[in-house]
Amino acid sequence: MKDRNQPRIFAYPRLSKTDLLFIRIGGNGLGNLMLTWARCLAESDRRGWRMIWPTWQSFKPKNWRVNPYDHRTYSDVFRANGRYITGLKKPFYLARYKWIGENEARTIEVPSGSVVEFRGMEDFFAPFRDAHELVYSELKRIARQRHLRAFSEKDPAPIGIHVRRGDFIERENYEDMVASHNSVLPMTWYIDALQAVRKKAGSDVPAFVFSDGTEEELAPLVSMPGVTRADYGSGLGDMFGLSRSRLLIASGSTFSMWGSYLGQAPTIWHPKKLLQHLLIDHPEHEIEWTQGDPMPDWVAGITGDSAYP
Repeated sequence: MKDRNQPRIFAYPRLSKTDLLFIRIGGNGLGNLMLTWARCLAESDRRGWRMIWPTWQSFKPKNWRVNPYDHRTYSDVFRANGRYITGLKKPFYLARYKWIGENEARTIEVPSGSVVEFRGMEDFFAPFRDAHELVYSELKRIARQRHLRAFSEKDPAPIGIHVRRGDFIERENYEDMVASHNSVLPMTWYIDALQAVRKKAGSDVPAFVFSDGTEEELAPLVSMPGVTRADYGSGLGDMFGLSRSRLLIASGSTFSMWGSYLGQAPTIWHPKKLLQHLLIDHPEHEIEWTQGDPMPDWVAGITGDSAYP
């Protein structure tokens, strides 16, 4: 019989190499950080481990210079609930107990009084893809209220378009663009994709653009009829808004992947940018689309006149 006084097993999503427990220096963007958190959440839920609250707050000097839209400090995005170890207990447990890497923890019987450390973006969404209900519900629970504005709206956007700019890079040639995860996609691809969707739907279906780009960068897209830039006040707010789209035209980023995964939204990807299938019930509704090709027939059923008010 297990001793109830025996120390528990804890799990810690370590979001940066330089983690000072109250703030991090540098590190990934929100979508990438959430991969570590979600993987830890799903594994902890399966194995009965107690999670230690991650250090979301960060300071990234580069972002203050190059990204006026979002400094990505993440200081007012999430709040802990009873699932997590917080406060002074957090440094106490992290200092007291032996740390074990998550890969090692999969091969041994983890001893009581251990901290299993989760790092990086290993396998992207695969480790928690089937734990969608757990991840989505917990994300909404820990999100601060001001980031949940999208859920106060009755109807989702017929089409959500995510245009990633910010710290993404414009590559010199097509081969480099499709080979690198952090590449800016051509604006012409978004425009042509929207036009192809509308042609299949038979009307100018309304579309909402979610982006960290400037007005000048987005002008060719948002100047199209029925296209509006969406702004829910934060990166997480936009992610939730994107997730409520009935159809998503995606960038090649984990932010777009989160929008598709959370909302289980049918998604159109640029060639070579569909890194994983994220839709549980209808993976056939995740496609890579090449400019000039027709859209599949199922697009009309989602975006046609009868599909939205």
